[in-house]
Amino acid sequence: EHENYGDKVDARDIPLLYLETKIQNAPVGSPQRQEAQKNLLEEINHRKQIDQNIIEILRLSLKKTDVLDLLTSTRTTGQPVVDDWDCYKTLVKSFKNQCGAKMEYDMKYAGALANICNMGVDVKKSVAAIEEACAH
Repeated sequence: EHENYGDKVDARDIPLLYLETKIQNAPVGSPQRQEAQKNLLEEINHRKQIDQNIIEILRLSLKKTDVLDLLTSTRTTGQPVVDDWDCYKTLVKSFKNQCGAKMEYDMKYAGALANICNMGVDVKKSVAAIEEACAH
């Protein structure tokens, strides 16, 4: 499913919409349709894995079991997105290197890492959490 904002589409959903269109346009049972269906399933599974990794990183970094609110929470208008940019850059780099994530398509993951930095968690501890979560 994709979030629809009138005529606008969330940028992170463009690859999904592209694959859905390929499926719809290919003849039923054709190799093209089967390949597009396989690619769509792979993309969905990849996104689920990234979500699980981020939740585990938040849990390990913050030692909290209820971290889902931090996954999507944002600061109010006028506040900086992140207080410690060095922390943020380190976590983003570590996350990309360890998890192989496509962070460029979804700010949710970037926001979750910013939330870790904003809570004053030790950067080394968070990098270790990233390594542990993404090793699975």
